[in-house]
Amino acid sequence: MFFGSLIIDAGFPPGVINIVPGYGHIAGEALSRHPRIGKISFTGSTRVGRLILQASSETNLKKVSLELGGKSPYIVFDDANLDKVFDNLFLGAFWNAS
Repeated sequence: MFFGSLIIDAGFPPGVINIVPGYGHIAGEALSRHPRIGKISFTGSTRVGRLILQASSETNLKKVSLELGGKSPYIVFDDANLDKVFDNLFLGAFWNAS
């Protein structure tokens, strides 16, 4: 919800980005099947990602972006110092673990 407040503060027009909190089996199902929604982005389980893809295919074939089953995705560019990358990735992923 904080991210949503930043979107508003940045001046995005209403409706460009929407954050809809709720339980997946209610809110997620409705969003995935709604014919006027053109894009869904979801982070979570592979099982739910499959349900979102299925709902999209059965309605309007909306665009779907999924981040499934992973933890701490990173982008490593071609010019990165690979000797340092993995230590930094590990540190970033587990810094607060005890």
